[in-house]
Amino acid sequence: LFVAAHWAEAATYFVRPDGGSPEQCTGRANAPYPGSGTGRPCAWDHPFRALPPGGTPRISGGDTLLIAPGSYMMGYGAPGAGTCEAEYAWDCCMPPVPSGPDPSRPTRILGQGWDTGCANPPELWGTERASRILDLTGSDNVEIACLEITDHSTCVEFHTGSLACERDTPPFGPWALTGIYAEDSRNVHLRDLDIHGLAETGVRAGRLRDWTVEDVRIAANGLAGWDGDIGEGIEGEDSNSGTLRFTRWTVEWNGCGETYPGKEPTGC
Repeated sequence: LFVAAHWAEAATYFVRPDGGSPEQCTGRANAPYPGSGTGRPCAWDHPFRALPPGGTPRISGGDTLLIAPGSYMMGYGAPGAGTCEAEYAWDCCMPPVPSGPDPSRPTRILGQGWDTGCANPPELWGTERASRILDLTGSDNVEIACLEITDHSTCVEFHTGSLACERDTPPFGPWALTGIYAEDSRNVHLRDLDIHGLAETGVRAGRLRDWTVEDVRIAANGLAGWDGDIGEGIEGEDSNSGTLRFTRWTVEWNGCGETYPGKEPTGC
């Protein structure tokens, strides 16, 4: 009975560009904000509404966040980023995704169309030197699917030439460091993701257990595609365990920048 009751509590929340704030919309209906009123049955307008930087998640473990097609700026200046500060814009990131109750009931962050071929994934693009787009620190029992994760700059972190990112004085520009960051994370499923053009790393992840990665492309990220080094140089402190299964994935052109909007490798 307890398991049945807990499963019944799992909720689906919706994000779409024509949604509203948490004051305007409940997030529980896939509908636009009608233009007036509060607490209306409509979608939120940005993923930060579900996982606000510097705040408490509005979704719980086992819930689903379904994101409609569109382009969502992730970082300082985005909807829901009101607690962020320009001088510390690199910290303007989602908190870690809440862990699902168990592997059969994961917390899911999904692009609309995740179940029908993912033809038009929503774009989550980092800006103002954001350190990461998605955070899976300590996140267990999670599914991430049908998303494009990128930024809108050609720059490369610490590049020695003209492609170097502005990192000293705000505004820093429309770039982000890493697509997905993870540590101490178990039973995660990444599927149908296009992670490209970040200033440093597509995925930085260590101390993982039992991850499945399928139909994922990691391309033209400035330093590395998939980097398992999350430690401070002590051998073995970021090693993985269990079964890590990678199926139909592409890792290419990393160590290069990526032109925007042309999406061509550069500065390799």
